[in-house]
Amino acid sequence: MNRKWSVLTYFTLSVIGLMLIYFIGSYFLLHTSSYSSAKAVDKYVKNNDYYISVEIEENQIIDIIIESKSTWDLIKVNANYQITYSWYGNEVPILQDINIVNLY
Repeated sequence: MNRKWSVLTYFTLSVIGLMLIYFIGSYFLLHTSSYSSAKAVDKYVKNNDYYISVEIEENQIIDIIIESKSTWDLIKVNANYQITYSWYGNEVPILQDINIVNLY
């Protein structure tokens, strides 16, 4: 009976350890997303950081930090863009790449 409990204890601790490694690793992992047609719905400044609000899918809007003011100045509200952004954990996404989408 004692051996059965020690095997069960080691198995349970192993599963808990693997789950912790997975969740901690995914929190600190750098995530990247790209969208071929995202609509800029708003742009604003908050705490000296430049932001745009982007509709990436119908009724799904995210805020993205723009690190360069000159890039932020060139973005037009209600225009469609091809964007790539990255984030980790619960941080606000940061823009990596942006190109205007010509819809002619």
